[in-house]
Formats: sequence, structure tokens, C-alpha cells
Amino acid sequence: MEWEREQLSCSGMMARGGDRGPFVLPGAVDRYARDRVCDIRHIRLEIELDFENRSLKGVAATRLAPLNDGLTEVTFDAVEMKISSVILGGEEDLAFENTGQKLIVRFPRPLPEGEEVTVRVEYETTPRRGVYFIAPDEAYPDKPLQAWTQGQDEDARYWFPCYDYPNEKATTEILATVPERFFVLSNGIQMGVDHDTKAKKKTHHWKQETPHVTYLVTLVVGEFAEFREDADGVPVISYVPRDREEDGRRSLENTADIMKFFSKRFGPYPYPSYSQVAVADFIFGGMENTTATTLTDLTLHDARAHQDFSSDDLVAHELAHQWWGDWLTCRDWSHAWLNEGFATYAAVLYKEHLLGRDEAVYELFLLAEDYFEEDRSRYRRPIVARRYQDPIEIFDTHIYQKGALVLHTLKTLLGEDLFWKSVRHYMDKHKGGNVETRDLQRSIEEATGRVVDGLFDQWVYGAGHPEFEAEYEWKEDQGCAHIRLSQKQKEDPFRLSIVISFETAGKMQDVTVEVQAREQSFYVPLPEKPSLIRFDPGNGILKTLSFPLSRDLLIRQLSEDDDVVGRIRAAKELAKGGSPEAVTVLGKRLMEDPFWGVQAEIAKALGSVRSASAREALGKGLGVSHPKARRAVVRALGEFRDEESAELLTPVVKEDASYFVEAEAARSIGRTRSKRAFELLEQNLKKDSFLDVIRSHTLEGLAALRDDRAVPVLQEHTAYGKHEKSRAAAVTSLGKIADGRADLPDVLEGLIHLLDDPMLRVRVSAAQTLGDLRNPKAAPALERAAEKDLDGRVRRKAREAMGKIRDGTVGGDTLTALREEVERMREDNRRLRERVDEIEGTQGKGLK
Repeated sequence: MEWEREQLSCSGMMARGGDRGPFVLPGAVDRYARDRVCDIRHIRLEIELDFENRSLKGVAATRLAPLNDGLTEVTFDAVEMKISSVILGGEEDLAFENTGQKLIVRFPRPLPEGEEVTVRVEYETTPRRGVYFIAPDEAYPDKPLQAWTQGQDEDARYWFPCYDYPNEKATTEILATVPERFFVLSNGIQMGVDHDTKAKKKTHHWKQETPHVTYLVTLVVGEFAEFREDADGVPVISYVPRDREEDGRRSLENTADIMKFFSKRFGPYPYPSYSQVAVADFIFGGMENTTATTLTDLTLHDARAHQDFSSDDLVAHELAHQWWGDWLTCRDWSHAWLNEGFATYAAVLYKEHLLGRDEAVYELFLLAEDYFEEDRSRYRRPIVARRYQDPIEIFDTHIYQKGALVLHTLKTLLGEDLFWKSVRHYMDKHKGGNVETRDLQRSIEEATGRVVDGLFDQWVYGAGHPEFEAEYEWKEDQGCAHIRLSQKQKEDPFRLSIVISFETAGKMQDVTVEVQAREQSFYVPLPEKPSLIRFDPGNGILKTLSFPLSRDLLIRQLSEDDDVVGRIRAAKELAKGGSPEAVTVLGKRLMEDPFWGVQAEIAKALGSVRSASAREALGKGLGVSHPKARRAVVRALGEFRDEESAELLTPVVKEDASYFVEAEAARSIGRTRSKRAFELLEQNLKKDSFLDVIRSHTLEGLAALRDDRAVPVLQEHTAYGKHEKSRAAAVTSLGKIADGRADLPDVLEGLIHLLDDPMLRVRVSAAQTLGDLRNPKAAPALERAAEKDLDGRVRRKAREAMGKIRDGTVGGDTLTALREEVERMREDNRRLRERVDEIEGTQGKGLK
């Protein structure tokens, strides 16, 4: 399962640095795997969907066998279902109790261990979760008519009676009766289609013969275009809306190549075929249902978007789950990183295969930035955490991004060969079964002889990561480099090996140091003073690092280091001083660095300098060719609150080859607070674009202006009927304008009302925004959302928001005033720096 990074992840959308709170909220309890009383061997569903009433009815037949003698009853998860009958083996009526959450079935006699029986439940339901009926309405007349399921984490119970927990696997089959115009996709192989021409209905029969967990059982109904590929004999089939076939082929073009790559890396694909289907209004980015992934149709994109947007990461993530999550499945949710961390890392591996090492290293850098943001501004927790209220709470950057980064750290510490030897052993030993983190630990030990319990205690069962501060000094009299290393995290010091590289006489020398304490010094004999120093070249260890070096060393690293992250760190350190020479070097490298990711980080560094020369360098940087680098340039120009930057941004706001560059320019021109910006942005709202990205960023630009004329515009764009992306952007933007403002009560009232909106994305944004506003008037509505919303992400956001309000942190008016004062100080500092640059420049001319 993949969440969309920008909006639906657990990461804060308006998070403020230093606002880290607890992961464990009031009401959370320790969660362990459920006890099993029987072995569930097969589930057969015969269901009919009623689109008009958004309901379904049918029969769920579960074949099971007791694990011990004397089984008298079995309990199924079954939420809000009407149960007509429960029959044993098709003949004997069984007594049952329906609580509205559970179906308790009682047998007429105690069953002995191993006796196989079939329990048939006839039921009907109008599900509020689990099955989603999508249909056009007055506000969205172009929506397709579809139905699709979403089981993870524990929502299968909303559409069929089942044991709804990941520590049980069974084979499944579905016979779904739908209007004859529709296609049906489910798990496994299609066994046949029966056509009732009189009733104008078809019954589609699908069968999954490899056991899997109930949250992976899927059903998708709709009208789709189909296109097929072959991956070394495995059929790969994609389904997209009929009017999006061209976009679908473009977006999913690498699926077969991804399949081939993973099959070589992880072992043969474990199922007979693979399908993926793009549906409307999907509540995640994608879901890895066994053999039949569901994707959001938001990933389908046109040719203009394709130049700087790709569906490959999403497709690769979900396809990797067929091994990591479906074939090997976490035994309980606290170990979900074994699903999500492996799938996230797999997508990075494919990126390296397709685009090269620099792209993969930079992707890992960005994953770390995502994780650091959540760790810094939301909470810090161990990867394996079992105290929570809803399982969805742990599906955050700690299990996705940090999970992937810990795997990469393990690969760095073990070495490439031993890591993959361990992973293959882990797969071979546990294929088809359930796993916990200790299974991976033991697999590494069995495959390599390395005992990694200490590593896992630090990186997986413990919270945080190394926060290194390093200092370098050349000891001329001793002919050695002195590296002083400190660990600043509050947790215990991490113990690990780290490589430090030194360049002397044009050659690199790698030195491995053993880090074991909070404060350590290392003395490295060298033939001469080094001209380049690299700490953890390749960035193989998850960490933060502060390593100030001399200007000469940084300049050389920025231009000569073949490591992407090394050049990025050099750019960031050079920018801290903000000297004219540093800006000149950064500006030069912005135009000349061969990799767009480094160009993007250099642009960000120049934006932090905020001097006239930095702005000039960014102005030249508008000419860089890669649209992702150009996007970073226009984002950096938004750091300057002046008309000069607005002038540079204006033509980009009006037109750029990239949707995303044009959108970013709109947001940035708002941040400049330029007088010309409001009218320009108002006109920009007329532009349609992929993901409505231009309109969304334009709304954020309007909010950044701090102009009250934007309030009614933003309120208009929160309305049901607008694009879900721009609606969410309007919500967060209203929060920024209303922050600390007692004179905008209608804004607060509108945000509270949106907690009940039909769209998940809007409710998540509303809860997040109300928490950031910290207004006690929102507390009752947030409390209601925390208790009653059907989606755990909204409930979690609402609980966090209530915590912020209860904490009574700095009041809104005071906080806003402090922010404005910081902005004024930054602006004064920028002007002072420009004056110093001017004086130094004049003096320099006089010396010539």
C-alpha cells in the first residue's frame, strides 16, 4: 500500500519545526497478533452488487479446520451486516449471534482437531467501508460508475464475514454478479463468465489458488480499456478508464520491465499473472492486492506531465509487494515495515536499474528528508511499535521511508553480497507464510553468521537515528587528520562502522572507523594534507550530519566529488556563510552540475542566502534544462520578498513547458508579497492542469500574500465540485491566512464544517489545519471526528489536533507575531548582507 506523499501520508501538511509530540496518544493500547482457533483453508464468495443502493448481498462459504480438539464456536469479523442464515456444510442450520461487529457461530457438537467443515453465511450489507461505489453526481458529472474494494488494514470485514487479521492465509474465489456492461477484476485466474441475457447480468468467476490474507482480497467493477504485456512468460495486464488508454499506456509503460527486474533480484514471480487497474477516488496511491493491484487514476498523466512526473515509483512499489507483503506477509501490524520498507526500497532499486546510481542515491536522500521531517515535527518512534489505536497509524514515514533506509543501512554494513544472500534466504525460508522482524534477523544470522541483534535493537526496536556532528583538523606536526565525532541524539549512542575518505596526491583513501561512543576522536595518518574529505561516501548510513569544513575543501567537494550527497552537503555548508565567493561558486555549479538533483539542492541553498547576488544566480538558473531543477529554482526565488524576484517569476507563472514549474512559480510569486501578484494569480486560477497542480499552487500563493482579498477566493475553492487536490490546498491555505486572526470567524466555521466532507483528502486537510490553528472552538468538532470518522487517518489527525489545542502552546496571535518578527529579521539580515557584499565589492575594485 502506498500513500501519496503530499496529501494522504501521515506527515504534517503544515507542520512547524519543533512541534514534535508523542506517537502514543491517549486511548492507545498494546496490540498483539490475534489468537487463532482454526485453520481457514478456503473462502468462496458469491455476491451480487446493487449499484443503485450501494449495497451487496451474497453467501460467504468458509472452509476451516479446528487447530485443537473441542471447538464449539468460531467468530467472524462482520461489520453492520444483516445475516439471514448460517449453515454447516449446506445442510444444517447453525445458531449464531450477530453483534453488529462480530458474527459468532456455534457448532451443534465440539469439533475435533483437523476436521474440515464449511460454514456458509448468507448476508447483505450496505457497507460504509471496504466496498466503495463511485458514481457521477451533480457536482462531478464526469465520474465513472465503478465499485472497488479496499481491505487494508482491517476493512474486509465490511463486505464479507471473515477472519480479518494478517496472521491467517487461505485460498479464495469470488463469483461476482454485476450488470452485463461491466468488467470484473479479482485475485488469481478468471475461471469463466456466465451471461444471464434475460436479467442483463454477468457472473464473473475468479479463483486465487495460493493462500493469502483477507485484506488482500479484491474486487473491482467498471468499464476499462485493457492492454497486455509479457514479462518472461508472465502475463502483465493493465486496465484503465476507456477514455484514458493513451495516458494509461504512457503511465504504466515500464510495468513488464519492473516485473523482469524484480524476478531476477528477488526470485521468480510467485503467481501465474499480474494485473493492475486504475480507479476513481481511490483512498490510497495504490494497493497491492494479490495478483491484482488497485491504483489511483490520479497517476495517469499526459505527455506534458510525463517530462517531470512518473508512475514508475508507484507501480514498482505495488508490484514489489507481490513478494514483500503478499508472498511474505507481516504476522501483525507492528511489523508492517517488513511489507512497506521492502516495497519502498525495491522502488529505489528499480530507479537505479532504469535511471542510474545518482537517481537512486538522491531518491534515498529525499526519503530521508521525508522521514526527518516527520521525526522532527510530528513524533519519534521505533519502527516496530505495537501501542496504537488504529493500525493505520503506523503506516507513516517510519515504516515506509525509514524502513527502506534501514534496509539500505543494513546493506551498507553487511556488504552487497551478504545482504542479498540474507534476503534470498529470508525469502526462501518464509515464502508463503507470515513473518516478524526477528525472522529477518535470524535469516541474516543463518545466512552470514553475523549476529545483528544489536543493530536491530538500535535501528528497528529503538527510536531515532544517529545525529552526527563532525569536526576536522589537520595536524601538520603529526602528519594526520583529526576527526572529532559527536552523537547529539538523546537516545543512546549508535554503534556502527563508518567510512571516511581522504584525497591526497589525487588518490582517494578509504578509512573505516568504529563508532561506539557519544564522543570520539579519530587520528588518520596521511602522506599530506587532504584536498577532499568525504564522510560516509555514498550516504549509505541513515543519519543527520553537520560537518563544517574550510571553504577550499567545500568548493573542491562541490565540484569534484563524484557522490551526489557529498556535493549536496558541500552546497549546504557553503551557503551557511553566505559570502560573495560562496554564492559565485554555487551559482556556477547550479548551471554546470551534471545531475538535476544537485542543481535543485544548490538552488535551495542559494534561496537560504537571500542576498542580491544569490537572487541574481537564481535568475540565471531559470535557464537550466531539467524541469525538476528549474522547479527548485523558482521555489528558491520565493524566499526573496522583493519585486526583483517577482519580476523574474512573472514570465514563468504565465507559461512554462512544465506544469510543475509553472505551478511552483505561482506559489513563489505569492511568497514574494509582490503588489503585482494578486491579479496575476487570480488569472492563473483559470488554468487546468495535471492533478490540478497549477490551481492548487496558485491558491497557496494567494495565501502567502497575506491579502484578505484571497479569503473568498479560497473559500470558493473548498467547495464540493472542485478538484480534490485544489480543495485540499484551499483548506490549508485558509488556515495560513486565518492563523492568529480573530476577525475571520467564518473561516474557522467553514474549516470545522469540512470535517464532515465526503472527500477523505479534504477531511484530513481540515483536521490538520484546525490543529495548527490551535483554536479551542474547534475542539468539539475534532473530538467528534476522532470518535466517529470512518477513516483512521482522519481520526489520528483529529486526535493530534486536539492534543495541540490541549497543550496550550504559544497562542495564535503571539505565534503569528513571532513569525512575522522572524521574517522581518531575516529581511533585515538580507539587506545587511547585500550592503556588506556591496562594500566588499567596492573595496575589491579599489585594490585592483
